[in-house]
Amino acid sequence: MCKKHVNDLPFYRKILLLSFLITFVAVVSTAGFTFFYESKQLTNQLTDRARGVASLWSVTIPAEEVEKAIDSHDPKAPSIQRLNYSVGLIQTRNAKYLEGYIMEAKIEKENELEFLAVSKADQTSEINSFSKYKAGKEFLMAFKRAISEKKVTSSGHYHDRYGGWITAFQPILDNDGKVIAVLAVDVDASTIDHFKRKIGVYLLSSLLIITMLIYFILRWGLSKVLKPVHEIISGIDAVSSGNFDVKVGISNQSDMGKLGKNFNHMTAQLTELFERLSETYKEFGSIPKNIGNVHRVEEAICEMEKIIAKTKIQKELQRAEKMNAIGQLAASVAHEIRNPMTVVRGFLQIFLSHEQLSESELSYIQLMLDEINRAEKIINDYLSLAKPDLDHIEMVNVTDVVIKVADLMNTFAFMSKNISLKTNLDEAVFVRGNKSELKQVIINIVKNGIEAMRSGGILSINVKSFKTYGLIEINDTGIGMSAEEMERLGTAFYSLKEKGTGIGLMVCYQIVERMKGRIEVESEKEEGTTFRVYIPLWVEGNL
Repeated sequence: MCKKHVNDLPFYRKILLLSFLITFVAVVSTAGFTFFYESKQLTNQLTDRARGVASLWSVTIPAEEVEKAIDSHDPKAPSIQRLNYSVGLIQTRNAKYLEGYIMEAKIEKENELEFLAVSKADQTSEINSFSKYKAGKEFLMAFKRAISEKKVTSSGHYHDRYGGWITAFQPILDNDGKVIAVLAVDVDASTIDHFKRKIGVYLLSSLLIITMLIYFILRWGLSKVLKPVHEIISGIDAVSSGNFDVKVGISNQSDMGKLGKNFNHMTAQLTELFERLSETYKEFGSIPKNIGNVHRVEEAICEMEKIIAKTKIQKELQRAEKMNAIGQLAASVAHEIRNPMTVVRGFLQIFLSHEQLSESELSYIQLMLDEINRAEKIINDYLSLAKPDLDHIEMVNVTDVVIKVADLMNTFAFMSKNISLKTNLDEAVFVRGNKSELKQVIINIVKNGIEAMRSGGILSINVKSFKTYGLIEINDTGIGMSAEEMERLGTAFYSLKEKGTGIGLMVCYQIVERMKGRIEVESEKEEGTTFRVYIPLWVEGNL
């Protein structure tokens, strides 16, 4: 089954398939391990049996008889006949799968060994006394080890032209402790193969029966366990079709009960959402015709996007009306207040030039002049809102503007609060805007940064290109702002300075917005603030 077909299966069948596969792998692994373990155990048991028989029967074979047989080298010698009878008793007295024989303890050329005594069963297989046997690697290694170690050894499972065997070797020693011959006891390995086939059939039958039982048990169990899940899936299908009146039964199972309860709560909230959506449309003066049809979830999302768009337009209109009101107020203030203030400033300057006034009187007059200058600055900010100078769009070298602003503000920053002003500028970044207005924005933000650093620090200005924008980054190490304070930046009459009006920064936002750019602010309390001003790059032929 390909991956695509598996992915297309229902949830219940996926769980059933996964559970069945996991269980099947576990059962097969267990069966394989059992088969391997039992086969290994049987091999070890038969090997131990052969070693025990070889050790036991070696004491019944006199070394003198073996020496006589070797010396006579005659298959009809009495000593050979007695030895043949002795090794024949190994099979007769033990088991049919055991065979014994004696071999001379020397290896001839080409790894040939010589039989001394064999049982009658071996003689029928064309193996006789003093016949040759070309030993294989497994047989020969165990044979040599028995001679060198002078103790019983055994081979692994090997095959020769007579069949499959496991052989145990017991050295026979003369009176001087020299190995003169080796008693070998063969285990017919076909017994192991027969056992493997038998246990394999048993395990395979058990595997098929257990697999079928597991499948039906899993199918029955999962249908019971996943019944609440089926109800919830059916409920979700109904909800996606627009039926919010559907309710699922609360299961007795704790997890499924919570899930069903939450689902019912969700459908109730969706019903309330659509009711509120209808009320919202009534407020806008229109109700969609298809809000109650079977596909109303998708359409409701579309309608909510329309509501969001209408709300955004209303906010923009409100903002435009607010700016228009501020502009009209600015024009009125300029007309009604500026002229009287000019007269007052003129007379105060005359009084300031009189020599007969005392120092305290002169300080009072200077204070009045300072306050009149501050009031005039506020009026100028209002006028900037009322009459933005953006009719003249040109190619502006931001790097050049920032250099001039840095020269202008450097002395003010150092003398007022011991602030170092540093710049990191690309060679030339050209943007589309108004040079004088952009300069006003940079000066305003830099001045705010200087005023925010109450105990000195470093104010840096970076200029570079960023995608389709020229980026002016102004970073100070001042008192910083909270998230709530940053939200209100650019709002009229909101300022963090004691004598600020918020108009200056509002003018900055308005200028950058008219240039099709944006201002981003990043700040943290007591860590400083970073203003990023994005202005579209100049493109040749695009005015």
